Amino acid sequence: MRTAELNNKFEHNLLIIDDEPEIVKALTRQFRRKYNVFSTTNAEDGFGIMERENIQVVLSDQRMPGITGVDFFARIKSKYPDALKLILTGYSDIEAVIGAINDGQVFRYVTKPWNPDELETIIKEAFEKYELITNNRRLMHNLQEVNETLEEKVKERTLELEKVNEKLSELNTEKNRYIGIVAHDLRSPIGTAESFSNLLIEDIAEIEKDIQLEYLKIINNRCNFSLDLIHNFLDVSKIEAGIFDLNLTEQNYLSFVEENILQEEILAKNKAQNIVIESTHETIEIHFDTNKIQQALNNLLSNAIKYSMPNTNIKIEILKNNNEVITKIIDQGQGIPKEELPNVFQAYKTTSVKATANEKSTGLGLAIVKKIIEAHGGKIWVESEEGLGSTFYFTIPNNTLENS
Repeated sequence: MRTAELNNKFEHNLLIIDDEPEIVKALTRQFRRKYNVFSTTNAEDGFGIMERENIQVVLSDQRMPGITGVDFFARIKSKYPDALKLILTGYSDIEAVIGAINDGQVFRYVTKPWNPDELETIIKEAFEKYELITNNRRLMHNLQEVNETLEEKVKERTLELEKVNEKLSELNTEKNRYIGIVAHDLRSPIGTAESFSNLLIEDIAEIEKDIQLEYLKIINNRCNFSLDLIHNFLDVSKIEAGIFDLNLTEQNYLSFVEENILQEEILAKNKAQNIVIESTHETIEIHFDTNKIQQALNNLLSNAIKYSMPNTNIKIEILKNNNEVITKIIDQGQGIPKEELPNVFQAYKTTSVKATANEKSTGLGLAIVKKIIEAHGGKIWVESEEGLGSTFYFTIPNNTLENS
């Protein structure tokens, strides 16, 4: 015989197994007003009910045909470990039942004939025990999830801190490199200026006028170099910090280049060099930042002067190609070794080529030029061959180029 409440009205499910139908009916009547009661008179049906329903408490007779209650519980223990198991037994089976209790297979036993109030209390305690077990398991599961989440967050924060520490270490290394470069590169020009100024201070009455002027030129040259170095450091620091605003205005690029050449021609004349401009256009109106492109152009021209031999030509070609202007600075200098070309636009990288009149280099100028051109959306590159000179190219794009 098998009976069950068709409508699960209650929170808890109770399974009753006994081979005596009258006992099953009596127990069902006693508990059906508090629990969803499922009942059967044989163990096989009990297995089926356990598979279909979420049974929290099982009340089984110990002596049943073919299987004991203890054996039934032993078979369902691994599959339904949380279900609380209660045994109805006579006094003759007490020892076997107590052994099962000690093995953890049975929660409590109830002797026949049972006391309804006592059984009521035992069933209630069994459901409370079930709730405690499942709540603890749920809490442990939640705690495990929290721990896993916490561990993941700790890993994420650790990685973030490692990245921050790595960045700080890089910045510290960069700072130390800046300090080292400043200390090294500024010591020489400042020391030279100081030496010649001391000579003038101490012996000016004995130094001829033309020699005094030569000393002053040296001092002025060393001061200018030191200022250029400081300006370059500041430019690199701003660029690396992301502080690089452009003030774009539309103007005649050819006129702009011609005006800037005047500033470099003085240096070129000192080495008997000639600077010429070639372009097939009379005007080229484009948008660019005057100060930044002036800085880039002057740096490229001063390099061409610095590394070219006396009595040579430096040519500037300006042409238009689709929606960009290409500027070429061509020298007749010593050229750059092929293996060193990839380092030309890197900060603090210098080539093995020496200036032809012992001019100084900071190793920062071309790196800054590259940043300036790229900030305009342009490109810069170099072609060079040892003994035949170098050609530096850079482009300035403009989607609204106007020809005239």
